[in-house]
Amino acid sequence: MSRFLAVAVVLFCLCGIIPGAVCQNASGSISIEKFMTPEEQKSTGVMTLSPAQRLAFTGWLRRYTRMLIEETENGNITVPAKKTAPVPSSSSPCSPAVESNITGDFEGWEGETVFKLDNGQIWEQAEYSYMYSYSYRPEVTIYETSSGCRMKVEDENETILVKRLK
Repeated sequence: MSRFLAVAVVLFCLCGIIPGAVCQNASGSISIEKFMTPEEQKSTGVMTLSPAQRLAFTGWLRRYTRMLIEETENGNITVPAKKTAPVPSSSSPCSPAVESNITGDFEGWEGETVFKLDNGQIWEQAEYSYMYSYSYRPEVTIYETSSGCRMKVEDENETILVKRLK
């Protein structure tokens, strides 16, 4: 937990959450009380430290923070890019599920097969797989999975990962 605290302090400094003067003078201004609530101190066990242990921990925190700041400034440590929020499933081309018919003949898939649907959408095979089967205007359902959009063709056991072209 102490490693997390030190990293958090550095990240707060780098993000501008902690004033620059505090970060530039890390050797004398960082203390546990400034960065941890009493509840956090209790839950992490910091409150149970003796005064000598608390002083030693604060000293370590200052040294570690100073080292992290220096390493970051020297380019030896990079701050991870801010994660973007996941795309809501409603913006997925296959959520809600697409139900239509393949226009004309269906002869399976073989690598980069393009599927034209009666609703005007065009989908392309997005994973390598080979399957042969013939049917005329079969019903298809294209639905969302964790790996992308998957197409199920009527009367077929196999499914295929697809991406929407149009």
